[in-house]
Amino acid sequence: MFNKDGLYFLPLGGADEIGLNCYVYASNGKLIVVDAGYGFLNDDYPGMDMALPDASFLKDYKKDIEGLFISHAHEDHFGAIAHIWPLLECPVYATEFTLKAVAARLKEHKIENVPLIMVDDQPVKLKNFEVEFLSLVHSVPETSGLFIKTAHGKVVHATDWRFDDGKSALLPTDFPALKRVAEEGVNLFVCDSTNVLVDKEQFTEKDVRESLLKLIPQFDKGLIATCFASNLVRLESLILAAYEGGRVPVLVGRSIIQSMKNAKECGYFQDLPDYISIENAKDIPAEQALYICTGSQGNYRSALSRIVKDEMRDIKLADGDAIIFSSKIIPGNEDKIEAMQEILLGKGVEVITESEYLVHTSGHANKRDLKQMYEILKPEIIVPVHGDKKFIKAHKNFAIECGIKEVATVRNGDIMFIAGKKIEKLEQIHTDVFGVDRNNLVRLTSELVKNRIRLMYNCSVFISVVFNKEWQLKDLQISSIDILEKDAWEELSSKIKKDIIEKLPSEVVRLKYKEAQIADYIRIKARKTIEKTTEIKPVTFLHFTKLED
Repeated sequence: MFNKDGLYFLPLGGADEIGLNCYVYASNGKLIVVDAGYGFLNDDYPGMDMALPDASFLKDYKKDIEGLFISHAHEDHFGAIAHIWPLLECPVYATEFTLKAVAARLKEHKIENVPLIMVDDQPVKLKNFEVEFLSLVHSVPETSGLFIKTAHGKVVHATDWRFDDGKSALLPTDFPALKRVAEEGVNLFVCDSTNVLVDKEQFTEKDVRESLLKLIPQFDKGLIATCFASNLVRLESLILAAYEGGRVPVLVGRSIIQSMKNAKECGYFQDLPDYISIENAKDIPAEQALYICTGSQGNYRSALSRIVKDEMRDIKLADGDAIIFSSKIIPGNEDKIEAMQEILLGKGVEVITESEYLVHTSGHANKRDLKQMYEILKPEIIVPVHGDKKFIKAHKNFAIECGIKEVATVRNGDIMFIAGKKIEKLEQIHTDVFGVDRNNLVRLTSELVKNRIRLMYNCSVFISVVFNKEWQLKDLQISSIDILEKDAWEELSSKIKKDIIEKLPSEVVRLKYKEAQIADYIRIKARKTIEKTTEIKPVTFLHFTKLED
């Protein structure tokens, strides 16, 4: 498939969505893969928070894959590596901080013997690819754009980045490297689209830190701040602001503690004031602590969700307390976050978000940043990715306005071919998305998921019926836990049972003692009565037994 003289680009996930990042480049019949990320699911998928792209297409090319390159330590770029790497079985390349997150995820899933190779400022030279990690600013340290050189073209792959002049040592942009890359020539720029609609100047992380240092001392009761575990500059700001407000910074949640541990092992935060874990904070009054936790996206198993539901023994919210959401809402999580914030407001908790206070800034490029990067790199072709469809369309239009002559929009599964200054679609392969269902992977288009959604919206009823060998009814049970309140359901189910029992003997004869038809009669009779009474069309389960002894 990848045997023409030219450069191939194939997104398996992330082309026209935020999350699920997984991209393939091919040259001379050999491949590299960039990122292996999760996506975030909303409440339309019961029991599942995370999803990942179907990378099974790559199984047939395993021997031709020269490496997996992870651009940075965000879940939507490395999170699914334990599911995707076994399809590749190739070396994994990343910076030190990112590699620690990768190693921890592989260990969590008991995947061993993975070649993990830490990169530095020197290019990774493979047989058919040369890949250089370019330092860019994002909301996690050591975020990299990739400069990919092949015999048939050069690519800059940068899906999460912005320019930030806050001069943080954790957030450097390597402008000399970008200019050097431009001098070598960039055929293709695969670029972030997340903030293409943002036409105003964005605050820097330094601005957010100064705001938090002023804001947190204003509170005198219980206080929680939530952000992404990987946003280390924000964590640093919150820890410093806690001390500014006379509070002890308390980290809550395994991922946030692991992230800080990884950072210190990489040499960051050597002079940062002390913080403690929740296990060591039992004797600290709530008004003297700043609890810093994950869960800003409403994930139901997160530390914040447990706090909101009063399921965390050591943290209890009360009237007059406050919580700072130092994060943005990832598209798709709006309903979950709004529901969580409504519960908090109902408890009398003050909810502080970026809509009213400077408590967050984005890690993605706005229009000004995009235009500046175009002017630096001078790419011949741009492919917008990492954004919903409306963002991708807007990015295409904006790039054309900025003078880019060749701009191509792609879908997951599109096999794109780059030769010279042109890009074309050759064909499309089937792609899919898996939901992470506890310890299993489930296709989001599967009957299992469809049935869960039906149950979620339509309720359920369970019927058990037993006949003896003479077709006399021995037992009939009808139960449900989600149609009506207990007393009302008992009244309705008794009515259904009475009606079925009265009519069943004649129906058995009419249906000529055929099990399937008798079972359908009972099921339909119960369902229609429920629908007539409640306007609910429940998913109906029937267990049918015919005794022969």
